[in-house]
Amino acid sequence: MSVLFAFAFAVLFSFVGVLPPGIVNMTVANYSVKKSLKRARKFINGAILVVFIQSILAFYFATFLESHPQVTQNLKLVGSVVFILLTVFFLGKGIQNFIDSKGEIKKKATKSKLKPFLHGIFISGLNVFPIPYYAFVSLYLSAFIEDFFTNLVGLAFVVGTTLGTFVVFMGYAYLFRTIKHKVTFFIKNINFIIAIITGLIAVFTIYNLNK
Repeated sequence: MSVLFAFAFAVLFSFVGVLPPGIVNMTVANYSVKKSLKRARKFINGAILVVFIQSILAFYFATFLESHPQVTQNLKLVGSVVFILLTVFFLGKGIQNFIDSKGEIKKKATKSKLKPFLHGIFISGLNVFPIPYYAFVSLYLSAFIEDFFTNLVGLAFVVGTTLGTFVVFMGYAYLFRTIKHKVTFFIKNINFIIAIITGLIAVFTIYNLNK
């Protein structure tokens, strides 16, 4: 019963945590709209591999986070720096694309140096927030699932978080692919949208560093 509860709640919490627009979600949507569902799925597979590993780390971190609050603090600090850098990066790309669209700079289209699967690993790996988030969820679930910190229940939790995340990513891919003709603004301004999201996350994290 504990395994079932851990799996079900992991799916629920991962679904809720990943559903709001984020850098990985928006990149999935970008692949789906600008390229193809096949490439979007490959990106998702790479991202999900990282989520699986992050969930395992989070589960084991949860066993000592209560007695080591500085760990969470350090994760917040690292996360804020990463998202500040990402904000600058995507703002730069957005400005460059805007100038290119105006015809002021003409360049030949270049392909990404990273394949979709590796790109998924890279982008998902930059997002360190799943680790403290799932660690917190683990601590929360352990309060009413007595044998939560056992290998079998832990495996159910990790599989649940991975499955829930996968469902959300696939939902983004199919939804944006379906309405791609109605999202012209999104297509033209994807880099600015991602920059706004990462910037807000960075500000929120910095604000909460001392809490």
